[in-house]
Amino acid sequence: MLHGANNVYENGRNLLEDRTDTEGPTRKVYQAIAMGVGQTEREGNIAYGSLDIGMSVYGLTRIVLKPDAWRLFRYIKTDYIRAYKTMAPQALILEGQTTLQTGRQVYEELEK
Repeated sequence: MLHGANNVYENGRNLLEDRTDTEGPTRKVYQAIAMGVGQTEREGNIAYGSLDIGMSVYGLTRIVLKPDAWRLFRYIKTDYIRAYKTMAPQALILEGQTTLQTGRQVYEELEK
């Protein structure tokens, strides 16, 4: 939840103020931890972005109940599908675009 709220904050502020450098409180915590162990803000940004991508991939590939699943005593294996199969195409495209954008940001941090 913290990553999601932080992403909304950073992207919302960037859009409203026509900026590209907003850093939210969750990202700042990652940067502080990185600096606390002798690294730089760069490593904190890489960790933040990598974990963000990992959580997106997990969210898309996790097993969820089918929308039409019903249970007599317990759910069976065929009552479950991957989460991305339950998403609307527009939501899936948006998720893919934001994950690619995060990947680009991590790549840029790695190139510094």
